[in-house]
Amino acid sequence: MAGSTQIDAKDSIEKPRILLVDDSKMVRVTAKKYLSVKFDVVLAEDGEQAWEKICADETIQVIFTDLGMPNLDGFGLIERVRQSQDERIRNQPMIVITGASEDEDIRRRVFEVGATDFITKPFKSTELIARAEAHATYRKDKDSLQKNVDMDLLTGTLNLAGLQEQLERDVSFVNRHSENLAIVLFELDNFNEIYKKLGKQNSEALLKQAASILLKAIRKEDSIGRYGVDKFSIILPMAKTEGVILLAKRICEKISLLKMSIAGDAFSVSMSAGVASVRKGSRASAKALFKLSENALTNAKKLGPGEVQFLKLEESGAPSRSQSFISIDGVLEQMKKGDVDLTVDQLQQIASQLSPLIAQMSKEQRQRLLQAP
Repeated sequence: MAGSTQIDAKDSIEKPRILLVDDSKMVRVTAKKYLSVKFDVVLAEDGEQAWEKICADETIQVIFTDLGMPNLDGFGLIERVRQSQDERIRNQPMIVITGASEDEDIRRRVFEVGATDFITKPFKSTELIARAEAHATYRKDKDSLQKNVDMDLLTGTLNLAGLQEQLERDVSFVNRHSENLAIVLFELDNFNEIYKKLGKQNSEALLKQAASILLKAIRKEDSIGRYGVDKFSIILPMAKTEGVILLAKRICEKISLLKMSIAGDAFSVSMSAGVASVRKGSRASAKALFKLSENALTNAKKLGPGEVQFLKLEESGAPSRSQSFISIDGVLEQMKKGDVDLTVDQLQQIASQLSPLIAQMSKEQRQRLLQAP
């Protein structure tokens, strides 16, 4: 009886899970035969099927993928994984199974889009198992480090878990002391297109530059974290709303000064921002503030790249109705055409958006503004 229990316990030990993606049945069967000795192998016939499994199964530790496949090829799958907003998915080891006839340009492109490693067909069982073991161990160690330090290993900012914990602490503090709190959600515009142009290495360099600009712009009492693959969030306890809006605009302007090029073709970079704040005495929640900043960012992106929009959380936990989505530039353009019909609420919102800028003007500048036709 004891021996039987011992065998059952041994058999119940979970093996690391590997996803193998290839449209060739022969390759799938052969690879599974080799890997099943030490791994739990999940199979997919193309990139789309693999993507569904990656999103649904949090236990997958390593992905092996072919390049030429129907529906979604290996390049597309790697790009989708590397651009995922989910930190778990984004950090997956991606090992490409390439044909021996494929040239160096293809292999170079494989690494540019974000592959971790590659194996040449026909592969040997010892090589396949060794690569799987090495990357599964590395992924496990990296995940453990990421969880323990609460830091994003690429940018040196807080990771999502660390960001959420910090916001919970700051929300608790401002609720106890009836203080202001604001958060800003930044997103690099058109990052998917940038990634395709620059590749993984250069795109990560851009993310590091953006993080560096953000880190230099904040106060010691503020916190910054990576909210997604191309998003950063800044938490600003006890900060005045007008100052936060100005800060967001200054950061977006500084990002716009970055210039990137690929094969001599230069292009601009921009960043949009959504500002969310809670007034003194309101009972905020971290979840509501994050959601509000997402809504504000959505409004900003509707206006175009490099825009900043602001929403305020009322005591009820709902955003202020007077902070509805409106574009000052759009209104000015309509006024030039003589085609504008503004409500009182919209006029108040425009005034609130302009007030931080007017506050920075000198007395002479304000007088000139009032005298303007």
